[in-house]
Formats: sequence, structure tokens, C-alpha cells
Amino acid sequence: MKTAWVLLFFLSNICFAQRGVFNSAYKGNLSIEAGMSSNHYAKSSFSMMGNEFTFTLNNANFNQPYKGIPSPNMRDFLSNQYRFAIGYTVKRGVQLQLGLDNLKYQLANQRLNIDGYINPGFDLTGGLGGNFSSTNVEMDTIGFRFNSNSTKVISINLNLLQNLFRLKSRKFVLNAIYGIGLGALHTTSSITFGPAYQNELSGMSGFAAIAHGGIRIEFFRHLYILPNFSGGLLAQNNIRMDISDASQRASQRLWVSQMSINIGTVFFLGKKENCDCPHF
Repeated sequence: MKTAWVLLFFLSNICFAQRGVFNSAYKGNLSIEAGMSSNHYAKSSFSMMGNEFTFTLNNANFNQPYKGIPSPNMRDFLSNQYRFAIGYTVKRGVQLQLGLDNLKYQLANQRLNIDGYINPGFDLTGGLGGNFSSTNVEMDTIGFRFNSNSTKVISINLNLLQNLFRLKSRKFVLNAIYGIGLGALHTTSSITFGPAYQNELSGMSGFAAIAHGGIRIEFFRHLYILPNFSGGLLAQNNIRMDISDASQRASQRLWVSQMSINIGTVFFLGKKENCDCPHF
């Protein structure tokens, strides 16, 4: 997080040295932001397929590995739930944004409800085997685990900026920002199931559809804090399970809601005549 503050401070100092009346919603503005997030996951069915098994965990609970938004700590920042975004205002009040969200979630400790079939003798780590029809099994008994240690949402967003309040000097501005986005998922996960413990596996795993809204609280024309709320669908179609068996995969449709706190800077690139935007 320290690196992010240094970058934003450097960019804002460049902007403060410019002349002119700056409007943060004008065409040609570039914004960069970074922050931390806290996520809530709805109940979801989790399906697993392979040559030796086909079964589903019904309405399972998933949660993040910690409570609330973690405190910024650069030493473990990239291992937590974070958000980066860079946006360009294509016309007044309309922004295109490239975002990167890192999410972490796990199968909560619970009583599992299972439908499907597992070849007896396959699951040496937990002992699951046979036919299941809405069968309840305690996770502590079988030792089954699933952890998404990193699910990255790489998204393109279309945002609208709407002014709510501003001082005449524009030293303090409130802008509402809301939009929609589509993205790809890259998941690094680990599963305790099968003939042996598996190492973490990574790969492209699906797509996401999201919507969000927040209040951009702007100071001194170029710096802002953005409390943001978002929600959407993670369509995990192909979570890798076993590096030696490509037939094994897991899938789910997981709804997520997110609260994030972001810090950012906004400035104008290039030169433009008859514009009150400052430029380099």
C-alpha cells in the first residue's frame, strides 16, 4: 500500500503544478486507484467431475478467510483482497475502466449435502465413496477442503460520473460513480480430495459480470477516496483439480457482494485548446 501512496503522491504533484480550472469528469482525464476489499459470498452449489467421480455439494457456504477489510500492509498486500483500476474519460461523465480485483474465498466448515457418485477407493484423503442422494456429511469427518487462494477478476467497465456537490474552486467535489463490467477469471486454488494431497493449481477458470456504485470524494482537484459497493456473478466453469488428470475439474456459479475503500488520483493527459483542463 505504501508504493500506491507514493505513486499517487507523485502524480498529484505533477497535476498541482499545472494551471487552469480542472474538472475531474471532463473528457481526456485519466484516473488511477488502488484499495482493499471485503466480500460476502452467497450459498452456492459446487460441482466436481472426473473419470472417477461426478458429484455436487448442494447450497454450500463459502466465506473469505478473514473478517472485514484488512489493514494495509505492503508485505502481504498482494496476498490479500485488493483492487487496482485505471480509467479514461472518453466523454464528459463517461469513463472506460480496466480493473483487477483479487478475491479469496474458501468452503466454510459445515455439514455438506452431497448428490452424485464417487468410485469407492478413489478418495484416499477423506474416504468418500459410493452413491449419494442428498446425503449429509460432516466436513470434519471426511477432511474435505476447497480454497480459492486467489481468484483474479480482470474486467472492462463502463462507468458514469455524476456530480453531486462541488465548491466553486473545485477543491472539494462529490461525484457519484456507477457502472457495469465484464471480465475473465484466473483462479489459483487447492482441494483436499482424491488419492493424494494436491499442490495449488492455477489457470483461467471462467468469467464474471459485475455492477457497482460509489461516491468519489475528491480533494484539491486531483486526489480522491472512493467507498465503493459492487456485486455480481463469478461463473467458475473450469477450476483445475489435478495436474496429472485433465478430466478432473470443479465448477460453480457464485454470487458475491463487495465493499471496498480505494484511494486514487485523476489528471489530464495531452494538450487541448479551449479547454479548462490542465495538461502536461
